[in-house]
Amino acid sequence: MEVSGKTPMNNLFNADKLEIFSEPLIGVVEEAIAPQQPGRISFQGSYWPAKLYQSNSPIILSPEKAVKVVGIQGITLLVQPF
Repeated sequence: MEVSGKTPMNNLFNADKLEIFSEPLIGVVEEAIAPQQPGRISFQGSYWPAKLYQSNSPIILSPEKAVKVVGIQGITLLVQPF
């Protein structure tokens, strides 16, 4: 449904849109994150889906580990280990 002068709901979140932050921020893993396996982090007072950003190594980010939040794609945060 489109209301005149309003943005349609399906255009509010573009899953392909990638934004890299100018400086990394800090989050804490709540649900394990591995290559090809998104998880969840606690970030700025709420929980977010998260996945590894440009990781070619077989790393697993375990719960309670601090991570660098380097960007966002759609509603998924992009993270790297410290």
